[in-house]
Amino acid sequence: MHAFLRNKNGATAVTTALTAVVLVGFAGLAVDVGNVYLNTRRLQGIADLAAISAASDLPRARERAGEAVRLNNWPGNVRISTDTGAYRPNPDVPAARRFSADGAGRNAARVQLRADTPLYFAAMFVPEGRMSFTREAVAAQSRLAAFSVGTRLLSLDGGALNALLSGLTGSNVSLSVMDYRNLASADVDLFDYLDALRTRVDLEAASYDEALDARVRPGDALGAVTDVLAQHQHPGAPAMDRLARSATGLGSVDGLSDLIDVGPYGSQDINMTAESARVRVNALDLATAVLELANGERQVQLNLASGVPGLATTQVWLAIGERPNNSPWLSVTDDRDVIVRTAQARLYVETRVGAGGLLGSVRVPILVELASAEARLRDVECGDDPSRHSVTLEASPSIGMLALADIDRTRLNNFRQDLTLRPARLVDLALLKVDGAARIDVGGDAWRSVRFSGDDIAQGRVRSVATRDAANATVSSLLGNTNVTVRPLGLSTGPVTAALRPALATAASGLDPLINGLTDLLGIKLGEADLRVTGVRCGAAALVL
Repeated sequence: MHAFLRNKNGATAVTTALTAVVLVGFAGLAVDVGNVYLNTRRLQGIADLAAISAASDLPRARERAGEAVRLNNWPGNVRISTDTGAYRPNPDVPAARRFSADGAGRNAARVQLRADTPLYFAAMFVPEGRMSFTREAVAAQSRLAAFSVGTRLLSLDGGALNALLSGLTGSNVSLSVMDYRNLASADVDLFDYLDALRTRVDLEAASYDEALDARVRPGDALGAVTDVLAQHQHPGAPAMDRLARSATGLGSVDGLSDLIDVGPYGSQDINMTAESARVRVNALDLATAVLELANGERQVQLNLASGVPGLATTQVWLAIGERPNNSPWLSVTDDRDVIVRTAQARLYVETRVGAGGLLGSVRVPILVELASAEARLRDVECGDDPSRHSVTLEASPSIGMLALADIDRTRLNNFRQDLTLRPARLVDLALLKVDGAARIDVGGDAWRSVRFSGDDIAQGRVRSVATRDAANATVSSLLGNTNVTVRPLGLSTGPVTAALRPALATAASGLDPLINGLTDLLGIKLGEADLRVTGVRCGAAALVL
């Protein structure tokens, strides 16, 4: 026995036999682990494809996800769970929480797949002989919309518009009514404009955000509009060129980023937008916005020496404030938190109208104070083709007031303080003094939704949102409710009021179109906001999680 134990013959065979069992066990484990890993990867790929397919057609997300799984021929049963919801690429939110199945503005789909894979050598340890695992994917549509808020140029009083642009540029602007019609009908592609602007300021290699942040002279900013119009041989190019030349005396501004936000395209330096995703902007609206930005918060006096029909003399003072919170005038975005706003403004008009007889002439000072109109993106719906796209905006019209009052004109451009309103001195004679006071406040409504169809977007249609009391915000309504005080006290007001009433009616008939034309060109109107969707892009769905 002792000799047997010391005998080493056959030791290699025994060791090999014992080691082979271990090696075969490891080989079996490797086969099972490899099989599970490969099937896991394969199921993840199917989940990715199913999520992309579901996100591409959200109304039929479940059907599209199931179809994608079936077409990939998984060997066995696959349990599919599909949810649609909102995906917000907010870097401040952990990636796993950026998808919300109950979020508003659905733009994404989440697909979960659960399947089994067979086990081979490990089956001796797992009675079921298979292993279950789950894979998940989230895909979102690329939905971008460009929109702006302002007002339409409905009134074409060439004299008043020339006076306004002359005041904004600091030089003499003389455009005809036909020039204004050409400019009001001219649209330019936003990215073509930014390319022309980069050429003007010698920043061809800069990104769009860098170009918008660069200091620029207003003449160059308007000259870039001219370049785009001339490139397309638009009849408005000569008028825009004259307007650009008239702005050469204005100082440089810190950039146009306060006006234009190109959103996800900001980091690009090449215009890669598809033709169907072009962003259009009205040439005259853009020019006016640039001039407003260049003027800052200074006061502008308009020269209306030519007079207004029905009025003896008219003087106008204009003050334009900043947009609240540096919000843009036009934005390309998929984010509902981006709000575009018009600038706040004050317009003070002082006119005289002949009354004859007892009164001689009547002085009528009118103050128009306009807060910002606001708009934000609510939803973008993508159809099978551009004609079936739609965009929903939410808007809050400009609020403010219209008053017959005297003010301290030196404080007109101080938007940090309210103006003190005093009764307006209408008649100032040695033996007769007549004061008048009237005020109409236009209140703000809650945010209201406006939907733009694919045809609305393609045609560049403008849709208006108005407060419920906007129809009363006219000089005619204001002067029709004037409280009159006559001095010396005790003097009968009957003859004075009888002589005053037709004079105020004459003033109203001339001031209403004048004020409407000026506020239209400024892009601000009391109690109203005009919205325009200038472009929409519905890109293919892409994986986000």
